[in-house]
Amino acid sequence: MDDFDRHVDDIYNILGGKVDRETIAKELRNWIVNFKVPIIEAKRSIVSKLGGDPSKLTNNEKKVVDLGPNDARVDIKLKVITINSKEYELDGINRKMYYGIVGDETGTIPFTAWKLDVELRKGDCVEVKNAYTREWQGKVQLVFGNNTKLSLLPPNSVNVKTTINPAKIVELHPKMGFVEVVGKILEANPKEVMVDGVPRKVYEGIIGDDTGEIPFSAWDIEVHKGDVLRISGAYVRTFRGMPQLVFDPRASIEKREENIDVREIPVTLESLEGKGGFNVLVEGVIIDVKKGSGLIYRCPECGRVLTSTICPVHGKVTPKPDLRIKAVLDDGTGGMICIFNREQTEKILGIDVNKAISIVQENFGNMMVIREMIEEKLIAVPMRLRGNVISKEKYGLTMLVRDFDFINLEDIAKNAENLLEELGW
Repeated sequence: MDDFDRHVDDIYNILGGKVDRETIAKELRNWIVNFKVPIIEAKRSIVSKLGGDPSKLTNNEKKVVDLGPNDARVDIKLKVITINSKEYELDGINRKMYYGIVGDETGTIPFTAWKLDVELRKGDCVEVKNAYTREWQGKVQLVFGNNTKLSLLPPNSVNVKTTINPAKIVELHPKMGFVEVVGKILEANPKEVMVDGVPRKVYEGIIGDDTGEIPFSAWDIEVHKGDVLRISGAYVRTFRGMPQLVFDPRASIEKREENIDVREIPVTLESLEGKGGFNVLVEGVIIDVKKGSGLIYRCPECGRVLTSTICPVHGKVTPKPDLRIKAVLDDGTGGMICIFNREQTEKILGIDVNKAISIVQENFGNMMVIREMIEEKLIAVPMRLRGNVISKEKYGLTMLVRDFDFINLEDIAKNAENLLEELGW
């Protein structure tokens, strides 16, 4: 019996068999397909229309398949598939929220929890009372609010229907549920870890396809550098502010003979919002150089940037000079802070840190002069950057630049002309 037939039977039983199933099915299909009414509201309306008592549908317990946007007072039994936490600041107070994937025998759904009555871990079964739904990026999301009550259920009391989403690596996001990817293992490093007192083997590394790369963790599965794998039933979590692919023996792993050309394709900043990215390539224009760029001084012990000879942790120290750039890159879809280290800053400026110190001394200790030199070099300049991108609620996107190039606009125009010629335009 599928889910639609189950709902038809619910109505049939409440009406005491006075209306045939075919009539009920026609009514229900009309309400949910043509009028786009949530399934629970449709059932209430049909029962009332056909002479039944809608109060007999007072049980608010739903299945994942029943959930639509903007449902209120949702009661549901679920299994936790993935769970992550994230800290944020509200009214000057540091708080923690949780997000991940939950599911039942009818499907899976992303969730957000602003508080938890009980500690939830991957694999837990939980009864949820008084949750609600919302629409997020075109998909229904379940929300555990301040009035939501959670109770742990016996282990394995909720089964999950696995819906697997085929995806390219550039598309992977922690709120996708189970995914299927085909990629090439670029790095694989085995190690043993203890989990609940039991030794387990995990391979950590990098997997890539023709759209990008992502770190992975393979639990109790042996993988090797150079393997091309089709992985079905993996999931994505957030690790150190970036997405990570995770899979274990419950996933289907198929070794492929094909070769994959792992390429670096520029991505938009908009596509990185809320998830970050590993070793991504972006293109855009530098629109600002932030405060804290140029010649700075750090604590030699912990690396903190200092404004005096006093480190808040190590006390009086002899600060160590350094160079860095904190710039803002805009690609037309969003903005991102980009951090350039000392070597990269020296390359951009054409001077080393000692020369920067001399220039500041020649300008009577005015350290702004180095920042102004950076602005002259970078403002309104198109650049191509590669590095790890961290996404945080409070600060947005930040890239730790690994490599950079200045984009030659004449080359772009020439490449465009060549492409148009190839297309016969």
